[in-house]
Amino acid sequence: MIYSRGLSVEDFLRGIPRIPTHILVLNTPINDNLSIDNRTQLNTVSGTFNIRKYLTNPKADHISWLDYSRPEGLEELLPEEIAELLYLGHMHTHYTTPFSYKLQNDFVFLSLGSKHLKVYYRQLKNFYPVLNGSLIRHTRQAFNERRMFRRYDNFADIPQALLRQLTPILSSGIIFAFDQAFEQGRQYRIPILVAKDNGQSPIYRSRTSLYNQAAQVAVLRYSMTSGHWHLVITDSRAFEADQFY
Repeated sequence: MIYSRGLSVEDFLRGIPRIPTHILVLNTPINDNLSIDNRTQLNTVSGTFNIRKYLTNPKADHISWLDYSRPEGLEELLPEEIAELLYLGHMHTHYTTPFSYKLQNDFVFLSLGSKHLKVYYRQLKNFYPVLNGSLIRHTRQAFNERRMFRRYDNFADIPQALLRQLTPILSSGIIFAFDQAFEQGRQYRIPILVAKDNGQSPIYRSRTSLYNQAAQVAVLRYSMTSGHWHLVITDSRAFEADQFY
């Protein structure tokens, strides 16, 4: 499960290997303009074009959903399994597991509002391309908004091997501090902070709270000359603390 603030629906759709062919919408009340599954009484959308159009529509904000590969899987769901789907959509958390062997879903996408997302990935490797796209988008925006004439739009992709180096600190809660990013010697530097856990869900913590209790552990550095990314670890202890990985 990846909880994020700043990742967009577009980042997600551009980053995953393929857009699903079927999604089950977990939001209620039911939208009469969409198809309604007879078994679950929830809305469904089919076809990659229709799904992209639906999920990126600004008027259809705060959409929560999961994908499914087997349409007949909906008919096989037991009442308690349908109840778990309703719980997932209402409480924004899983009751037993967010993944159904009947639906064969790879994702559960929960929109919590105010650019907060909670996404379950069956395979964590599918998260890194999403993160890459979002970081590139934010880097481009942060870099160019301080320049009136000289823009730079050709930031290279971040190697997935580099992003995987961040895995040990993901569970701690990391902040890419674009507001503190700066260019020096033809290198663009983005501080990476680790937020300290205060027992409160990140959705209820203000930006000030997160920053005041955060410490820098690394710098993401981009060479404007070579087009290469580098991760400079400034506090190696932070990368050794989480033994889960």
